[in-house]
Amino acid sequence: MNDELDKIIETINNTIYFDKYTEFNLDNHIDMSIGRMQQLILKLNNCPNMKAFYNSVTTNCDMIGVIDIDGTRIIDFEDNYYTLMNKGIDRQTNKLITNN
Repeated sequence: MNDELDKIIETINNTIYFDKYTEFNLDNHIDMSIGRMQQLILKLNNCPNMKAFYNSVTTNCDMIGVIDIDGTRIIDFEDNYYTLMNKGIDRQTNKLITNN
C-alpha cells in the first residue's frame, strides 16, 4: 500500500463510530485489481461486522467512503468519476478478481 492509504485505513480503524458517510479523497488513484489491494479487500471482509466494496467495472479508486450501519462498518473504495459520469449507477462488489 502507500502512505496515504495507510493513514486513511489507520484513521478508519481508530474511529469508534461513523454516524454519517465520511469521504477520504485520495491524491492518487489506486488500482483495486492489483494483488495487495485484493488482499486488503479480503482482509477487511474477513473482519467481523465489516464489509468492503470497490468498483467492479473500472477497478479504480479515487475516494474511500465509510459509514457504520446497524453494527456493520461499510468501507467503499469508490471511483467517483465513474459514478458521477454514470448518474450514480452502482457497480460496487466485494468479489475478488481471480486469474483463472
